[in-house]
Amino acid sequence: MNELESALLKELIGDAEPKLLLRTRTRIDAGRWWRKTPIWLCITANELILFAVARRRYTERVQLTDCHASHYAHATGQLVIDPVETLRNKHLTLTPREALDVLDFLLKK
Repeated sequence: MNELESALLKELIGDAEPKLLLRTRTRIDAGRWWRKTPIWLCITANELILFAVARRRYTERVQLTDCHASHYAHATGQLVIDPVETLRNKHLTLTPREALDVLDFLLKK
């Protein structure tokens, strides 16, 4: 995690300790010249937070209780965050092991 990403995470969660922090393989345009920026997934006690930062910032938050139908799509290799309609990026590319770790937090609430 670079300095910009660390600073944005600190701003988003304050002094809270993330329960899970993963760099996904999903990338978005955050203002870099030659490549896209990876999306980070952070799980705190109550929220799932997606963020990325370069020249522009991308942040989205959703309550863990709103993600009760999330699943891993083996055919595409993506974690699907359901039934949330407000997220711009509901499909995140993760390894099966990483997706299982995320689903453990999402489905136990």
